[in-house]
Amino acid sequence: MQQRDVTIRAPHGLHTRPAALLVKAAQQYPCDITIHSDGRRASAKSLFRLQTLNLRQGTTIRLCAEGPQSDEAVETLATLLAELT
Repeated sequence: MQQRDVTIRAPHGLHTRPAALLVKAAQQYPCDITIHSDGRRASAKSLFRLQTLNLRQGTTIRLCAEGPQSDEAVETLATLLAELT
């Protein structure tokens, strides 16, 4: 399992448009990818589930991936989240 902590830097948090970008990127990988925040988790491949996490600016999340290409998936998604400003 690959993991990385990332802090949401986007001024408006992970609202619909940036969350959709994250989902689209996550769906390119065959592994299971989850995002953990404040004791809750959601699939990074589900826009609806991501929005239930209420990811605001300054929130630290943990990206977790398990399966084929999990290291690449975590790296790509962490980079994408860092670039969303």
